[in-house]
Amino acid sequence: MGSAGATRANESATLLERIASARDTLTPTARRIGDVVSEDAALVARIGIEELAERAGTSTASVNRFCRMLGLAGYTELRLALAGEAGRGGPADVHDPDADPSGDLPADADADATVALLASSTVHAIRRTAQLLDTADLDRLAGAVAEAGQVQVFAFGGSADVAHYLAAQLTGIGVPTLTSADVHTAAAYAVTLGPDDVAIAISHSGRAVQAIELLDLARSRGATTAAVTSSAASPLAMGADVTLATTARTATYRYRGTAGRHAQLFVTDALYVRVAQRRAETARQLLDLAGAATARYQVGPARKRAPKPARKSKPAAKSEPARKSERTRSSSRTSNPHR
Repeated sequence: MGSAGATRANESATLLERIASARDTLTPTARRIGDVVSEDAALVARIGIEELAERAGTSTASVNRFCRMLGLAGYTELRLALAGEAGRGGPADVHDPDADPSGDLPADADADATVALLASSTVHAIRRTAQLLDTADLDRLAGAVAEAGQVQVFAFGGSADVAHYLAAQLTGIGVPTLTSADVHTAAAYAVTLGPDDVAIAISHSGRAVQAIELLDLARSRGATTAAVTSSAASPLAMGADVTLATTARTATYRYRGTAGRHAQLFVTDALYVRVAQRRAETARQLLDLAGAATARYQVGPARKRAPKPARKSKPAAKSEPARKSERTRSSSRTSNPHR
């Protein structure tokens, strides 16, 4: 029961973004092919199927299956799609934060290169997510959340922090929201859901078993269900009433969680703001009250600190002969009471 918005987002994503989103679900052979394509798409657009198969350590038949998995007729269509994307985007510059990152982040990269590549990856993930996000589905979910009796957010692993952040934000504007990174606690929460409630599952891959099963449980209780995921064709998305698609074609698979997390935060922030707009007066009052209640925990303006008192210099250490001489004189005075 995936949403039409999820399908549109999947069709609008670039080929490289679709490969990145599907990577966790691919067979080892398909993953090797996808990695070769992602690492140098411009090269793959120029070489033949035999060379790609050799570079990926597989067969031409496996390459053709990989192409069909992406919804392409064959290798020729893959090359044309990659050439078209390269022509639109041009080569990426890691020092340009708006560039589309590609390749890997070497372990010996210096701090400047690391910061530049991570910035590029994050900015690109947010920009592409904004382009692909179906605003009609966003508003549909925001309306349901704004009127919900309660909201529950299911997320585990790296997505759990995003879930806790969203729950705190929504609770702060008067929408009771529960989340737990413990699956047993989350399941105990889920059985309290009803037709007036909303359940949101967050998973970058869309294949987190706990999130899928809890969303199924929420649906069985009659709640409105939503998925936040980068894979619009994933089991999580296909089982949700509404899907908000993220995308993160990151600079490196090894560190890809950073861009994916920023894309998730962008989507959940957009949801929070749309809900707050629908509950504008209540949200304003509660945020003002929270600001007043927490003001006591804020320190005042920083003052210039008084200089530390100068340390007293320690007397110079006496030499061993001097200490022996002093002990001898002291002993002599003590042993002669008539002095």
